[in-house]
Amino acid sequence: MFFVLEKQNEGSVGRMRDTHKKTKDISGEQIEIQRIPLEGAKNIRDFGGFPTKDGKYIKPHHLLRSCELCVTTERDRKVLMQEYDLKKVLDFRTAKEREEHPDPVMDGVVNLHMPVLDEKALGVTREGQDGDFLDQLAASVMSPGFDATRYMSDIYEKIILSDNATRQYGRMFDELLAQEEGATLWHCTAGKDRAGIASILVLSALDVPEAVVEADYFKVNDFLRDENEKLCRSVEDKMNNHRIHDGLMKMFIVHRAYIEKMFDTIKVHYGTMDGYLEKGLGLNRDKKEYLKQLCVS
Repeated sequence: MFFVLEKQNEGSVGRMRDTHKKTKDISGEQIEIQRIPLEGAKNIRDFGGFPTKDGKYIKPHHLLRSCELCVTTERDRKVLMQEYDLKKVLDFRTAKEREEHPDPVMDGVVNLHMPVLDEKALGVTREGQDGDFLDQLAASVMSPGFDATRYMSDIYEKIILSDNATRQYGRMFDELLAQEEGATLWHCTAGKDRAGIASILVLSALDVPEAVVEADYFKVNDFLRDENEKLCRSVEDKMNNHRIHDGLMKMFIVHRAYIEKMFDTIKVHYGTMDGYLEKGLGLNRDKKEYLKQLCVS
């Protein structure tokens, strides 16, 4: 398993801050989320062992979230296939992202394209990573009146309200319900927004405590800190403008404002998360219970 549970004396669960490495579930246990130690992929983790509200745990080697798989080494892929019994990959990237950085072919692993965003969205999709992607991002951040936090929050709202994204996340649950054996892995490019929203939905459907859901969401900021700092410095140096650091970083990290916008949008249009899962994504009570049977022990 890839996180640690340690008993704590304190009782209540507080709101988790972005920089926390640990949080508590409803039992008072402290949870440290760790990544799968691969050579290439830095933002990949196994949900195995995550607690549920009824005192059970998600099965290990069954649900994995990740960044793009083109960064994995041959050894990494052997680990995923042999140690984690990987059977299915769900790719949330755009067609252009897949074309530029295709997933490696793995024997016996089904790869399904589920483009959550069907068009370019700076800060989320990363078409042109090897070309003008960073230039376009810097130009946006430096434009008068640009608010990176509001921009990213609006994308989260757009995803929840998008018919296409709703359809793709619904497909995700259909594939999870069809996968009785082996692991399913979902990913986008950085593994933070499209994959992050997917992870919130899956963990919520499995009745994982909110504090644990948030801990998993924010952990990407730790896993990608060095990479994000390197990206910011390269853009700042190229543009000879070191005042754009904060704006750039808000495009590279996850922030509480983003998921608050997501939850607020769900509340306005569906009432509750369960309402969104059922009415939006088609995960009714029977399907939800079956998903728990498959994923929780």
